[in-house]
Formats: sequence, structure tokens, C-alpha cells
Amino acid sequence: MTDQPHTRPPADAQRKLQAGFDAFRAGDLPRAASICKDMLAAYPKMGRAHYLAALIALASNDRASAQRALETTVRLNQGNAAAWTRLAELYATGGALRRAEACLQNAAITQQGNAATLDHIGTVFRLVGNLQASLEWHRRACDVNPEHTPFQINLANAQTFLGDRDSAREILESAVERDPTNAQAHWLLSRAGTATSGQHVDAMGEILKHEREPQSVAYLQYAIGKELEDLEEWQGAFAAWLAGAAARRELVAYDEAAEIELYDTLENTFTAAWLGNQQSDCADAGPVFIVGEPRTGTTLLDRMLDAHPAVTSAGELRHFGIALRQVTGSSEPRQFSSDLMRQGAAADPTAVGEAYVDITSGLRLDAPHIIDKLPSNYLYLPLILAALPNARIIHMRRNPLDTCLAIFKQLFADAYLYSYDLGELARHYRRYQHLMAVWRERFGDRFIEVDYEALVREPEETLRPVLQFIGLSWNDDCLTYFSRDTVVTTASAHQVREAPHQRSVNHWKHFANELTPIRQLLGADA
Repeated sequence: MTDQPHTRPPADAQRKLQAGFDAFRAGDLPRAASICKDMLAAYPKMGRAHYLAALIALASNDRASAQRALETTVRLNQGNAAAWTRLAELYATGGALRRAEACLQNAAITQQGNAATLDHIGTVFRLVGNLQASLEWHRRACDVNPEHTPFQINLANAQTFLGDRDSAREILESAVERDPTNAQAHWLLSRAGTATSGQHVDAMGEILKHEREPQSVAYLQYAIGKELEDLEEWQGAFAAWLAGAAARRELVAYDEAAEIELYDTLENTFTAAWLGNQQSDCADAGPVFIVGEPRTGTTLLDRMLDAHPAVTSAGELRHFGIALRQVTGSSEPRQFSSDLMRQGAAADPTAVGEAYVDITSGLRLDAPHIIDKLPSNYLYLPLILAALPNARIIHMRRNPLDTCLAIFKQLFADAYLYSYDLGELARHYRRYQHLMAVWRERFGDRFIEVDYEALVREPEETLRPVLQFIGLSWNDDCLTYFSRDTVVTTASAHQVREAPHQRSVNHWKHFANELTPIRQLLGADA
């Protein structure tokens, strides 16, 4: 039974609560929290007060409090579409996809045409993997407010993910014409096609003369670098990437010491003897993990395998980590940490495996195999082997310098924080190389490795053993993956919609001098 709200609070209480929302929007969290506390004490069943509490908790990264406040909000006011949407987002990012989808249904039913809510619904539909619904809701937001650039950007992203590159470019061109200093729109526009002149580069250069905000500088510099690379102006491209990376590095909190500790913990904890003592009763043979460093061809292999009728790709999932947290009860906020790995080593592998299968079940559709292509799952490799003994793991490899270059020139959203400094990137890569060598020595008979260069040079010859390893027969559709209308939400969204090519092989040689710091740190391994 749902709670029944009190009689609507008096007008002066409504005004006071509105002052709390105004303080929140102005960034004055202490004042907003003080007003919210007073209102909840006086009117404990005032739904909007609980919603303000949820917003304050979210701003403080207190997910647990935010979830409780949102659950109370929608219990008291089932017509609050914005609260339903935020609750769906929390459920989705926490791995509770069924709950998220139910909340989205309620948001869709109760929304009243507010453009921001429509746009947010579209964003959360993307999080739960429904890209077509995401596109439609972003389009509805733009229909309500066609002049709002962030809504246009989200619509263009949705179109890009679904392969409608021309429509995305048209929207972005309109956005930069209407909002010529919007750095994110310029960055996305640079990625929507291949530059054939320096006109857009010059326009972005003019904006940079007055732009100081680090994120905007990063967007513009990465866009300039991409277009100069298109124009084969190699030195200028790398200089722009350096400037963009420096700006982005100001905004990310990369803890190299914590990463070193993590890798040491992995090597010292997950021995062959440890795996030998694990016994999982989770016999599901459906999951296929594609792991490795980013920008190594993981998306290409994913698209090829997804074209097989017995396989469906779920994209880059964080669900194994979510399953591990569910079983261990860990509240570790970092995606990977030493503490989480130690807890994972002591966890019941059957419970972890069954939790993973359960939270991914809705993504499998009718295919017997599901691909999870989060590259950094290589950190979980022994835990995956223990929890899902019949799963298949494929490690993608690529020339180290091509890999490091491809990572460095990519502006990521909230991952791979080591990628914005050449020294940090090279040292990270050495740790990755060493750990994979350890896994290869200890568990090499439990996973296979695929070289990107071989996959693009001889796709059929390279892919046949992969299918055999999974337990599948050959299917010619795997070689014509690029002709299918499929969703791609990674940085490779444009590249993997064409046939395999070797243009990126040894691409690092155009930047040999600029990559000297990485070459020196990688040494003979490069």
C-alpha cells in the first residue's frame, strides 16, 4: 500500500521549499540542505521536499541516501516523472535493470512534456540498452525545445549510436551555427565525418583565443587534433592532443599509487592454486568476455561476433563488478580497487556467477551467447574464470605504440583516467603488459588471444578459431558485420561501420618523435 500524503502544505511552506530549490540551483548546498531539513521536519510527507533531499544527496555523491529519498518521493507522489527518471538512473547504474525499466515506464506515463525530463528519460533508456527508445525521447525533447543545444547534442549522439551519421552531422552543424562557442558540439561535429579542409579548425582556433574553461578547451583541442590528423598534419594534430590532454588532466583524479597497489594485489592474490580451490556450480556457458586495453579492436571483434545468429552483444557492461558487489556487500565507489579484489577472492564463486547471469539475463534476447566487451574486465579475469567456469574470455592485443597513441588521442567520458599524460599512460601500459603475462602463465589455457593486426589482415582465418573456441560453427555474416544496422556506443562507432582495413596498423610511425616518452618507457616491448 502506498503512503498517503498529508494535505498540501500552506503557501508559505511551498515558497520556503522553492527557496531551497533556488539555493540548490545556485550551488548553495548548505542553505538548500538546511531548508530541506526544516521542511521535512515540519512536513514529513511532502514529496517535493524528499525530492530536494535526493538532489542534494546526488550532488554529494551519496547514492544510498538519494535512492531512499527518491523511493520516498515516488511513493508520496506517483506523478513525479523527474523523480521516477532519476530513480531509474540510479537503478540502471547500480545494475538493477528490471527496476530501472519499471521506473522508466512510470516516468513515460507521468511526464507532462517538460523538455528536460524528456531528455533525461532518453538518457536513461540509453543506460538500460534501449537505443531506439533513447532516440525517440531525445527527439521529443528537441521537438519541445529545438533551440537548446544540449538536447540537440544528445539527439545527435543517439543517431550516431544507431548509425545515422548524416542526420547527426546535420543536427550538429545546426547546433554550432546557432551556438558557435559550444565546445562539445564542435567536438562531436569533428567526429561525424572526415575533415577535407582547415575551415573548422580555424573556427575552433578562434574560440580557443577566449576559452579558458578546461573541459571546453579539451573538447576543442581534441577536435582540432582529430581534424588535423584527417588532413595529415601530424605534428599539429599531436600538439593539439597534448593541449587537450593537459586540460582534461586538470579535471580527473587519477591515483597512480592506488593503481599500483591494485595490480600488486591482483598478482599476489590470484594464483593458480587459488583458482584450483574454487568450485562454482554456475554452469552457464553463454557469456563471452572480450577484454584488453581500450582502442585495441575490441569493438571490431564484438561486431563480427554479434553478426553470428547465436550471439548477441550487450556492449560494455559493468555487470561483473556489480555482481561482485552484490555478493560481497562492498560499497567501494571505485570501479576497481585492492579491497574489492580481496573481497572477491573470498566470495562464493557460485553466488557471483549466478548474480552475473541474473542481471544480464534481460540482455541476452534469444541468443545462447552474450558478449560483454568491457575492456578492463581483464582485471577480473581470474574471478570470471572462478565464477563462470564455462564462460569464454578473449584477450585482444595490438601493437603497443598504436594502442597508446589510439588511447592518448581519445577524449573519454569517465574512464581510463591514466590516458591524459604520456608518462602515466606508458607506466599504466607496462602494468597491463605485466599482469597479462602473469595471467597467461597461470591461466593461459583458459582464454585465447587475438591480434588486431591479424584480424584486419586476415579476418576469416583469424575469426574461425575464435568461433571454434566459443563452440560455434562458421557463419559468413561475421565478415559482413558492417552492413548491419546495429548499435555501437563506443568511441569506435564510426570506424566499425566499414569493412576491415589496415589504415591504423603502424599509424604510430607518423608520430614517432612525439611518442618518444612512451617509446622510452616501453623499451624493447614497443
